[in-house]
Amino acid sequence: MLNAQEIKERMERVNDYWIGQTPAPGDCAWERAAYYLGDLAAYEVLGKPEYLERAAAWAAANGWNFYDNGTFNTTNADNLSCGETYMDLMLRFGVSGDWTPMKRTMEFTAADPANDYWWWVDTMYMALNFYNRIGLYLGDGRLLDKAYRLFVNSKTERGCYDEEACLWFRDEDFLPEKARTRSGKKVFWSRGNGWVLAGLARTLRTLPADCRYRAEYCEVFVPMARAVCRCQSPDGFWRTSLLEPDEFPMPETSGTALNVLGLLIGVRLGLLGEDSLRCALRGFDALNREAVEPSGRIGWVQTVALKPGPVRKECTNDYAVGTYLLICRELLGWMAERNDGTL
Repeated sequence: MLNAQEIKERMERVNDYWIGQTPAPGDCAWERAAYYLGDLAAYEVLGKPEYLERAAAWAAANGWNFYDNGTFNTTNADNLSCGETYMDLMLRFGVSGDWTPMKRTMEFTAADPANDYWWWVDTMYMALNFYNRIGLYLGDGRLLDKAYRLFVNSKTERGCYDEEACLWFRDEDFLPEKARTRSGKKVFWSRGNGWVLAGLARTLRTLPADCRYRAEYCEVFVPMARAVCRCQSPDGFWRTSLLEPDEFPMPETSGTALNVLGLLIGVRLGLLGEDSLRCALRGFDALNREAVEPSGRIGWVQTVALKPGPVRKECTNDYAVGTYLLICRELLGWMAERNDGTL
């Protein structure tokens, strides 16, 4: 098992490899946004100034604005996901930035009567925590209310949460009457559920104990975490199809990483126990054993998708890199709390 120094070395190698392969900061779409959360986690742990400089340059190049947001009225959760890194840059790391685009857009969002545009469950990672974070920062409870109403629309009104399985359909096209696996089981996509699990975990960390919505988020998160653990394969990975792993039997990194991240945060919050911790550590071991190459390249990443499917070892992507970096920070924090330098 890895010790703290080895985790830091892996973290540095992975981020340095990615930066070396992608020197341009890139746009602020969700894939890059998911990476830059991890880049700042690496900066927080390792203190390498180039990590912070890269994220600050990315934010500036994108005008501190949301993706595809020329009129300041985007409600697309994917477009909003960059906002968390902007907040971290300005509030945690003292970078001088521009709040105006975010404030104008979120004022529009808070006043918008529609509560039905989180129709796919990736939104729980892309925007749920951001709505709550910026709502708390601005002292605008309307944004916490809005996040909850959008969550309920996806969960209950659209029926994306399966109360029996404690797992989520990616969207209404995957409800049981519309889609089934090869052997007739319900279609639960690993990365889609990973987005929800990690998004809920990060939200539960953000919300104060007296927030009136926190209990309901927790009531979904805890049984979901248990269900996700039951779907883990013996080698530590989660396959792209949670209930039918043999349909696409190859390892998959992005869903595995998100599940590990969500479980670790739940453990550190005191919401999950030793069984969840063991699942998370098995998943992290699998990632390091099969997905993280000596160069720092991360493989076995399912491409941008919306359902279970095949995965190739040579495929990588920025959202998996960012999530891996977040896992490393989480593990180092957990080890520090235990005063234990090894896993």
